[in-house]
This record gives sequence, C-alpha cells and structure tokens, in this order.
Amino acid sequence: LSDAIADVTGVREVFTELALNDGSTEKVTGYGEDTRAIQLHDSAVKNYFLKAFGRNARDITCECERSSQPSLVQVLHLSNGSTINDKLSAKAGWVTQILATEPTPKALVDEAWLRCLSRPPTDAERKSFEEMLAAAKPEDRREIVEDMYWSLLTSREFLFRH
Repeated sequence: LSDAIADVTGVREVFTELALNDGSTEKVTGYGEDTRAIQLHDSAVKNYFLKAFGRNARDITCECERSSQPSLVQVLHLSNGSTINDKLSAKAGWVTQILATEPTPKALVDEAWLRCLSRPPTDAERKSFEEMLAAAKPEDRREIVEDMYWSLLTSREFLFRH
C-alpha cells in the first residue's frame, strides 16, 4: 500500500533509520531514494505507516505475528495521518506537476481516476468532481485536487486493489 500511494503521488518514502531494541534509532544509508517498501530486507527500518499496516516484526517464524484485519490505527492514519496528506501537498509531487500544466477539470478528473484506480471515472463521479473544480476559485483549486486524490487513495476500491 505504501508503494502504491508513492506511485500515485509521485513522492517516495525515504528509509533512513533503524529502530533498535533499546528504543533508540540509528541512521542507515543502505536504502536509496528509489527503494520501495517491498524491497526492505530489514524489519527494523523505522516507518510508522508500515508498522500500522501490519509489517511483520519477524520475531518468530509464524504467520500469527501479522493480522489481516483492519484496525482503528489504520483507519485513523489514512484519515488524519501524515503519509497521504504530506505526499499530496509536497512541492515535488504529482499534484504540483499536474496543476502546473493548467489542465481542464475533465482532464484532472480523468487523470486522477486512471492514476489511482486504473479505470475511467463513472459519469456520476466525473460530473461531481468536474462541477467542484469548475466552480472553485483559482486559489482553492489545489486544495480541491488534493481532496479528490485523498478521497480516491482512502477509498475501499483503492485499498482493495493495493
């Protein structure tokens, strides 16, 4: 899920710390900026999102260490956490890049659905978001686009696919 969010937003996770048993952290340089979460070979890499979404601690060799059930922590992190919000507001992220091209509301909606859900929006989805974008003041456009992406990234469909 972490990698899918990074793919959509254009902002990668950077893995720079290991969590040690005594509660301290240690800098790590073995992971480049292009490292995906799936490529992490050390379960001690510090990352709250991965911990919240069930990264196995690898303390014992048993599938029982990890639950496939959703948790309140996961719901709260998706809704209010920094992972998605920070990536959407990042100056080097996809939202900044797409808005710099001054796209039409239709182009923004189509791109968001294809990028997040790998399908075009339904007529009702397109109409709803196009109307919001068309009615928005120029200074509010970015916030509406971020909210549109946030709603897609936290949707059941996105979570099911990734």
